[in-house]
Amino acid sequence: MDPYAPVPPPPPSPPLVARPWWRRPVFVVVGVLLVFGGGLLFFGDPSGEPGRVPGEAKGGGRPVGSPSSVAATGTPSVTSTPVGPPRLVGKVLKEAREVAAGAGYDVVTHDASEKNAGQWDADGWKVCFQTAAGQRGGERPVLDLGVVRVDAPCPGADGEEIPWPSMPGVAGTDFFEAEEMLEAVGVRKVRPESVYTDVTLPADPSTWRVCFQEPAPGRRIENPQYATAYLKLAPPDAGCPDAPYARLRPEPTS
Repeated sequence: MDPYAPVPPPPPSPPLVARPWWRRPVFVVVGVLLVFGGGLLFFGDPSGEPGRVPGEAKGGGRPVGSPSSVAATGTPSVTSTPVGPPRLVGKVLKEAREVAAGAGYDVVTHDASEKNAGQWDADGWKVCFQTAAGQRGGERPVLDLGVVRVDAPCPGADGEEIPWPSMPGVAGTDFFEAEEMLEAVGVRKVRPESVYTDVTLPADPSTWRVCFQEPAPGRRIENPQYATAYLKLAPPDAGCPDAPYARLRPEPTS
């Protein structure tokens, strides 16, 4: 073989075939992103709640990381600003003070009658009137309470006399009915006596008739729960004398 013979040229390269457009890398990446994004829109967040926007708290709450009005402990802050004065009329003064303090109010008191007694025992007074009295030192609001003793009726207006009951007229009634009339005005103590010195009062004088009474009818009874009514009684078969301590049977003359 001739070493100097000319070398034949290499065979020509096969012609380049164009790749379809849908197989090009850029279109593949875009296609994957579109498929993934469409899946999120259609099926929702893969956390398990369809339709939830990423970053939104479960249950439609605030987005994660947004500020909240609830403290870290989960308990809303409590304000001490009063929302309105509590109703204290009718309460014993001790309870009224406790209720007012719990509602954010301070209390001052005064005698609601025409007198000016001090309220040293809070358990012995009740509230008849209440009014606003501004603020003490520019801080808590103050309620002014008009009070009377717990056993007394409230006056018609703050500062007026206490409307104590009057003694009913029980003369002419039997003892049973007289006791009921006295109890109705608050008199608890009734002491019956025989109007005749020579007639002994029985153990049950309910049918005996009242001839005289003390206090007199119409007399104002202050603190009737402590008052005592004295009744002079005559037997059912005897009339009333002209005055107490008479004799039913006159002494025989010598």
